[in-house]
Amino acid sequence: MALIGGLTQGLNMIKKIVLAAAVAAVAISFAPTVSHAKKAKAAKPCMMGTMASGKANAMGWKPVSMCGMDGKMYPTLMMCYGPSSLCPPSM
Repeated sequence: MALIGGLTQGLNMIKKIVLAAAVAAVAISFAPTVSHAKKAKAAKPCMMGTMASGKANAMGWKPVSMCGMDGKMYPTLMMCYGPSSLCPPSM
């Protein structure tokens, strides 16, 4: 009987080690990578309210983007006619 009790304790210890390793692997998989951090720092924030126009299509219309509160450019539902010189500057 003593042999079976010792074997059971050994198996329980192995189960705990495997479980701890699995939890550590899952935690590491959710950690952000260094390359992701470099990309996030590389983007220049824009000033809120700034507008910019994109590349014109075949008919001369340009899409317009606007800077959001988080410093990122977001597309708007507006378009402007490039040859009219009333479009916001390109970024």
